[in-house]
Amino acid sequence: MKTFTRIAATVAFLALAAPANAAPTDVAEVFPPGTLAYAELHNTAELGPQLAAVFKGTPLDDSIPFIHGKKDGAKTLAELKAKHDLAQLALLVSPEVLGEFRKLGGLAVGLVSFNVSGEPEIVFVVLTGDSAAAGLAARAFVTMSPTLRKVGEVSKLPVFQHRAPVIAYDPNGQPKLGDEKPKEGPYEPTFAYTPGLFVAGTSKAAIIPVIKRFLGEEKDNLRATAGFKAAATEYRKPGLFFYANAPEFFAKSDAAGRVRMREAAIDFDAFVWLKLIANEKALKSLAGCLQFRDNGLSITVGAKFDPAQKSPLFDAFSGPAVKVDTLHHARKPVSFAATVSLPEKDRAAAVMGLMDALAKGNGELGRLPSDMVKDLDTKYKMSVKDDVFAKVRAVTVIVPTKQDLAKGATPIPMFVIHAEDVTAATAIEAFLPKLIAEIAGEKEPATPSIETVEDVKVLSLAGTGLPWKSAVHYVRKDAALVVGLDRKLVAAAVTPNAANSVAGGDKGLTLPPGNHAFVGTLNLGAIIASFDAKPMLLDGPVRPVEPLRPNPGGTAPPPIAQQQAEKARAAFLTAFSELPPAVVTARHTGGELRFEVFQPQVQNGGLTPGINAGLDWFDKLMNLRDPNIPDRGLYELPRLHRR
Repeated sequence: MKTFTRIAATVAFLALAAPANAAPTDVAEVFPPGTLAYAELHNTAELGPQLAAVFKGTPLDDSIPFIHGKKDGAKTLAELKAKHDLAQLALLVSPEVLGEFRKLGGLAVGLVSFNVSGEPEIVFVVLTGDSAAAGLAARAFVTMSPTLRKVGEVSKLPVFQHRAPVIAYDPNGQPKLGDEKPKEGPYEPTFAYTPGLFVAGTSKAAIIPVIKRFLGEEKDNLRATAGFKAAATEYRKPGLFFYANAPEFFAKSDAAGRVRMREAAIDFDAFVWLKLIANEKALKSLAGCLQFRDNGLSITVGAKFDPAQKSPLFDAFSGPAVKVDTLHHARKPVSFAATVSLPEKDRAAAVMGLMDALAKGNGELGRLPSDMVKDLDTKYKMSVKDDVFAKVRAVTVIVPTKQDLAKGATPIPMFVIHAEDVTAATAIEAFLPKLIAEIAGEKEPATPSIETVEDVKVLSLAGTGLPWKSAVHYVRKDAALVVGLDRKLVAAAVTPNAANSVAGGDKGLTLPPGNHAFVGTLNLGAIIASFDAKPMLLDGPVRPVEPLRPNPGGTAPPPIAQQQAEKARAAFLTAFSELPPAVVTARHTGGELRFEVFQPQVQNGGLTPGINAGLDWFDKLMNLRDPNIPDRGLYELPRLHRR
């Protein structure tokens, strides 16, 4: 009873405690104005019930009977112990946790700067708001963590970093703690807590601006900047809001990269692609929101451009509105299919600019697409830009879920070229053998062979010398030219079968309002299922080098447990196949290019099969924990090495 009284008194104290100053209530106000990139879970009061709707109808809706049912079904002591891990996972989305989540004042993360060594300085902030549980959890973390030690102060507020105890020995050989106090590390995880604020960062320097603004010692902040205000007006809605000051982000990342002897401090593929296809000098800001709407999940990204600078991305997506029926060539099942309408003005220049940027983004060396075009012009006494690109009004890209290819071939998408008219399409069809010969390094274009597939005459060009090691098949119907590696799929693309088209049937695409220069569909289930591991050839680029084995000193996992875990994993990867395809759109308004992906049926049972399968996989995976070495966790799983 005394213990309960002490806990109750502590919770009551934390609930009533508040900083003496008028602390910020908007989490963006504690970030410095020079913050380069920022993301927050906005309006947790509204977001909490929306998250709860995702788990409605699943065992996580009320995990108590679910967990105890699993315990009752356990056959071994190891399986029974594993239910503790499952219970912890279920606790994260319990009604009580989501209830406290709704009370938070704000939750955000930001890239605030790069340090003198070129390392990114990142800060994670929680305004605990009205959640006494969040404050209690933060206080428990900084006081009860066995390795967390005070290494300094910011405005008299202690800051902490992890330090292992320093052990010394007296003359008798007895261990004792060393006298040296913990010292601040220049770049390592750093934490601080005061009622109302929990902050974690990559260094003490990173969290100083946040603490000072929370305490009212510095007034300027990210929320007051013009760029943030403009982005917040459009995209700061209940959900995940994000914003980046693109010019400052690119400039400081490049400067930090030079310090670290690299092109940029942040060099993952998506970042490099964005710099090249958008033109870092043209991109002014990037913002967006991940939010629930209409029982589904939507992610919207808006990029604002400087009209004085050329951007391959903006130019390529500045065409007129796409008609959905251009997607009727895409036959189910497909992982992705989309049509982009090419600009009516300077079309050839826009196409070549984007193709060159994509080639550079892929890291290709040697000739760019524009160089190949010049060579073709010289070789065939023509103008590819005027005779081909200028005659294409739209392009459809199709990624089939499965293609029937020759052994060793690399899958590439199918393409549908929508020409201005039949005459233009016929000319492009005649040009295709010349293009394939140029790519393959052949001196002269080959004569295509012809094969009839379901009453469709399909032309084929041998794949000798082509990078994807497969023949190219193509067929023209009216003003559309279909090109791909699977002969049957190419033929099917021009057959009248509207019910099997991604744009037709009972579940046709429903587009959001607006004139979209890019319209497509994305099959999340097919993409997730493609992650399933397949047996690798020993001479392939990836191959397994070790079998499943126990941790050192442990025992081998039971074969039946391994089989059950792998079966559950496969079921999880295929469970999302019941989801309807997502709709992908892009449109330009003024100087902004806005992309949106909308996945229907996410809430109120839409994700139930995937969540249930995921829980089963996690449960089976936890059964692989080594009972002899509990702190080592799972058995060491097979590793894949790249050669």
